[in-house]
Amino acid sequence: MRSLIIYAFAIVSIFTFSQSAEACTCRPTPEGYSISKQVREARSAAGAVFTGEVVEITESSDGYYVAVRMKVASKWKGVKSKEVVVYTGRGGGDCGYSFSVGGKYLVYASRMEGRLFTNICQRTTPIQYAAEDLAVLKRRR
Repeated sequence: MRSLIIYAFAIVSIFTFSQSAEACTCRPTPEGYSISKQVREARSAAGAVFTGEVVEITESSDGYYVAVRMKVASKWKGVKSKEVVVYTGRGGGDCGYSFSVGGKYLVYASRMEGRLFTNICQRTTPIQYAAEDLAVLKRRR
């Protein structure tokens, strides 16, 4: 009887405590890459690179992403208008980037099906942490 209880507990534990975990995995930066080289490669790979302030964050119509409307301050690639919408995941295992309304960011975004997307694997960062990137970008205008 005791072994039956232990067996039942083990089965219940497996189904209760095990969850399929999907994790975000970013490609590591190769060793020895300077900031300058990282920024140049990120700019080259991106569909858009710009700085901007978050005006509004809404859930996309498909429910998989959040739409981040931004007022553009400076642009280096792929942006022509004064406002853009960037999509990102909701966070957790989908690599979504966490933006805040009113926050100012340097954004590296890829372009897919006419939309801009960013995530934590790109060099998108709050503007206060972007000094090195901005120095490289400004030299390469």
